[in-house]
Amino acid sequence: MKRYPRYCLTQKPAPAGRVSGVAGKAVHLVGKILILCWCAFTVALIGWVVLASFTPTRDIFQNQLLADRLNMDGYSTVMERYHIMNYFLNSVLYTVCACAGLIFFCAPAAFVMTKFTFRGRRVFQTLFSISLGLPGVMLLAPLYMMLVKLNLHNFRGTLIIVYLCTGISATTVYLMGFFATVPMTVFESGLIDGCSHIGAFYRLIVPLAKPGIVTITIFNFIGYWNEYIWALVFSSKQANRTLAVALQTLVTSMQTTGNYQGLFAGVVIVFIPTVIIYVLLSKQIMSGATAGAVKG
Repeated sequence: MKRYPRYCLTQKPAPAGRVSGVAGKAVHLVGKILILCWCAFTVALIGWVVLASFTPTRDIFQNQLLADRLNMDGYSTVMERYHIMNYFLNSVLYTVCACAGLIFFCAPAAFVMTKFTFRGRRVFQTLFSISLGLPGVMLLAPLYMMLVKLNLHNFRGTLIIVYLCTGISATTVYLMGFFATVPMTVFESGLIDGCSHIGAFYRLIVPLAKPGIVTITIFNFIGYWNEYIWALVFSSKQANRTLAVALQTLVTSMQTTGNYQGLFAGVVIVFIPTVIIYVLLSKQIMSGATAGAVKG
């Protein structure tokens, strides 16, 4: 009779940290309850702000939301008197251009550093990884002085340049992890069929990398849409300011005048795009965020 080694007959122990039985069910139940409580609190908070934006200030302090009818005075005030839609369009311009520019520059760089071997490749990868640990506030003063010397501090596109410079490292590192899962044979088959390197990349690799590209674009969009420090420093002209900076001015003004309905209306206008993106693309965000976690 053939004898097998001892380790082939022994049963493997359960993975560490896995809880089973009654204790496991209790842990899962407690986790679900905590998540549901957090979601309910968030939805209630957002709902209260939305309802308050349609309620006069006097009724807000009396805790009588929508006691009479929908009141649009807050939205008309922030749009007509404070011209908040102009700042809204500025934020759209800066954010869309920055996100598109990051993909244009970072996607080819991430693919080359992931799939090609060249001198200095490890150095570039290390530098990109190290730059992620540098606080952005350290770059604030030298970058501002450099742009002042170039006479670009009052230029409308300055903030787009700043967003590109500060987002290249994170976007490239993320896409590097995603491109590592894309098989190189697809790119090589395109070269065999007569495509150039650029043509094979954009026709074959980019469609395969679409989940990762969409995910990092969404993260960049949300980050730049809510960004405040860079926009405050590099948009010196009032006409070039973003929605986040305008909201801070609006908060100060509304607290002084006591128009809290207009304050909540401005807040709703600010977070509407991010809420819409999360609601419509939440599945895409989760699938894209985990797609590059494991190499193929």
